Amino acid sequence: MRPAVGVRRASRADVLAALDRPRVALALVAATVLLPILFVVVTNAPLDQPFGKDVQLYIDAAARWLDGGPFYDPRQLAGPYEVAHGDVLYPPVGLWLFVPTAVLPRALAFVSWWGIPAAITIVAIARVAPRPAVWPLIALCLAWPTTPLKIWTGNPVIWCIAAMSVSILWRGGAPFALLKPSLFPFAFFGIRQRSWWLGLAIFVAMCVPFGPLWADWATSVINSRGAGLLYSVLEAPMLALPLVAWAGRRRA
Repeated sequence: MRPAVGVRRASRADVLAALDRPRVALALVAATVLLPILFVVVTNAPLDQPFGKDVQLYIDAAARWLDGGPFYDPRQLAGPYEVAHGDVLYPPVGLWLFVPTAVLPRALAFVSWWGIPAAITIVAIARVAPRPAVWPLIALCLAWPTTPLKIWTGNPVIWCIAAMSVSILWRGGAPFALLKPSLFPFAFFGIRQRSWWLGLAIFVAMCVPFGPLWADWATSVINSRGAGLLYSVLEAPMLALPLVAWAGRRRA
């Protein structure tokens, strides 16, 4: 029996060694990324959502708030309602992102909205230098159907990915994933480290200026129907992307 166990162990080691070869990893990455492309070609169902639809929603909501209007639609505060596009469900702390985007020229606002979180994510992953063996898993997170859709529409969740990317270098970034409370488990990454608590203190301080709006947000969430605590579960692979890179890192 002992030789057989030795053979199995050798085989697993050979498989891991093969996966850790850049050429093999890149081939698997290419195959993974091609999956959603092939799906679009075969089903003839390209993205049917308008480009930047989600970010435009929050630009409009922030502009309305700056003009003295409500951030949350009055119907969200009046009573139970079915969630539909146009309803603001993000907490008011998101205005730190939405307001600058609303006041900047459109072209610059769009470049910043997508460019900043993308740059943060790429730099953080490059810094931890994930092993080739985990490259296909990173590609899988990118190819997950929800990922290209949310990137295409400019959903604020792309900033949560940036927060988690910061957290793999400095744990204080993780609490900022609470921008989307329905994905709160990710915010606990690194909770045992002092830097995490510093990040949480900064996040809480950023929440304070919007005191009255928090009651409106709570009301809008309680009144909502059709969302629920798990409505963002399909976005979990997006936030897991930097964590996968960190788990397979080559540098401490």
